[in-house]
Amino acid sequence: MTKIETLLKTLCPNGVEYKKIKDVYKRLRGTPITAGKMQEINNPDGNVRIFAGGQTVVNAFENDIVDANVVNVPAVIVQSRGLIDFLYYEKPFTFKNEMWAYTADNKISVRYLFHLLKSKIPSFRKTASEKGGLPQISLSVTEEYLIPVPPLAAQGEIVRILDNFTELTAELTAELTAELTARKKQFEFYRN
Repeated sequence: MTKIETLLKTLCPNGVEYKKIKDVYKRLRGTPITAGKMQEINNPDGNVRIFAGGQTVVNAFENDIVDANVVNVPAVIVQSRGLIDFLYYEKPFTFKNEMWAYTADNKISVRYLFHLLKSKIPSFRKTASEKGGLPQISLSVTEEYLIPVPPLAAQGEIVRILDNFTELTAELTAELTAELTARKKQFEFYRN
């Protein structure tokens, strides 16, 4: 029996409770900002990161962001249009108001939600593509989504394992990329 199974058996002998995301996490709202305005105020030295749909991310100074709704707590950002994805961020940030984010009083609980939602991306993307046109999920898709909510101790162990696995995967990917680059150079050297 794994440590997580032991924790769950000890802390929840009757099973893990399932709840809607909206009943467990606080939803955060974004900032009304256009892509053009984002580019205009973009500054690599900025103290606030602004997220938009897809891969669009810029830094800016908070004073340059009109009607800024800056988030200063760890949160899971829901990229709801185009590329459906979930991001975890804990430095000062904001996001376009077509997106939303979730936070909680405990950082471990927020990391737990992040890992849980990341594991469900294929399901969310399938839901988004069924609507036709630009893939998009509505607020209710995440608000009403049922998630298992184990005790915080179990969440902490799950987060620890998944964070460690993510770190090891990143290291392995970097090593494999470096190895592939070296092999390509070697191949080109001998080919020439």
